[in-house]
Parts: sequence; structure tokens; C-alpha cells
Amino acid sequence: MPGRSRSTPPSLVTEETRLADPRPAFFHLIHIMKRLTLLLALSALVVGCTSRIPAGFQPLSSGNGGSNGGSSVLDVRPTGYDAMANAIRNGNIPPEAILATVYFDFDRYNVSSTERGKIDAVAARVKGTKVIIAGYTDHFGTEEYNLGLSDRRAQSVRDYLVGLGANQANSEIMALGSQQADKSAAGRQSAAKDRKAIIVDVNYTGPVASGAGRPAAAAAPAPAGAAPAPVSAL
Repeated sequence: MPGRSRSTPPSLVTEETRLADPRPAFFHLIHIMKRLTLLLALSALVVGCTSRIPAGFQPLSSGNGGSNGGSSVLDVRPTGYDAMANAIRNGNIPPEAILATVYFDFDRYNVSSTERGKIDAVAARVKGTKVIIAGYTDHFGTEEYNLGLSDRRAQSVRDYLVGLGANQANSEIMALGSQQADKSAAGRQSAAKDRKAIIVDVNYTGPVASGAGRPAAAAAPAPAGAAPAPVSAL
């Protein structure tokens, strides 16, 4: 059958051609290497973007932070704020350095309409100086929750100041959580003095006490216009 011997089935030709030609496997290997190179480049870009530490960043446990009752202080201030930041952390804020004390409702961080006037009154002074806005909470709730809540309270005050024309670059945030709260407060009303944010003048030139002092919450004045009320248990 000479006719059949001279003719090779198309299926056999295709299979033999695929096995004899190395180009498909070679090109496939190049394609894989290109993908790996792209993935490595993207990984390097992500690491480079997320691993940068801002200049002047202070660790959470800087100074005496975190040594009072196991609580932590969220402190991301740059350099130049150290003396007043330490005074705030130790509860030794000079009264003359306090520009305003803003109080908050229980478990709230928005600046209420009754407290906005305090910020309005010091907005002009804030524009001419640098400030630290320190946030606080009462002792109810977990340490982690209170730390975040105090940070949001301080941020809310800063946002309000920025809305009045203050330069955000001249203000820093400290979140002290419940570190300086009155642990003997039996109910929400008696702990109201601890739910606050304090605007502190960093450029205050008077004496600043050093070392641990009395908790700031113990010496804080009651909110303006607040009427005495019986202690209510939670």
C-alpha cells in the first residue's frame, strides 16, 4: 500500500511537531519569569510605602507612658513638644498652660454645642502658638477602647480648631485613655470630669513640674453650668 506509506496522519504530524519544537516551553518559561519579576517589584513597592516611619515619631511607651496602672499613652508627637508632653503624661500640667478643657458625654467624642464656645474663645490664641490636645476618658470600659476613644476626642477638638482657621501642623495629639481617671468614681455622673480633652499651650514659658504628680482628672473643674446630680450606678 504505497499510497498510505507516503501519507502521515495529521494527528501524528501535530504530536511529533509539538514534541520536537522546544519553543512553546521556552516561551512559557519566559512568561513565568516576567510574572515573578512583576510580583517582586510590586512587593518591594508595597514594603517601601508601608515601612516608612515619620520623622520625629515617638514610641507609645516613650518617657513614663504606660507605667501608670498598666495603661498606655498614644503619643505620636514630633520633637519640640517633649517638656509639655511629659507634664501632660505625668499629670503636672501648669494651670496657666491650659487654654481650654472640653468635656464630652458618656461614650461620645463629638464636641457638643454647649462646649464649642470654649474652643471659640481660645481659637485666636491657638493660631499664634503650638498646642498639644490631650484626650481622656473615665475608667469604664477596656484599656484599648478608652485609648481609642480619648484619641478621637482629641482629634475632634483639633478638627474643630482647624475649622476655625488654626494650622493643623502646629497641633499635636496625645491620647491618655483612662490612665489618669478617678478609679473611685462609682457612676457615670461622678466620672464626668474625666471625659475631656485639654488644649495645652506648648510655648508656655513658666515652670513645668517634673516627675509623677497627681492625676489631672482629680483637679479638673466640673463642666460649666453642670448641676449637681446623684451618683447613678452603671
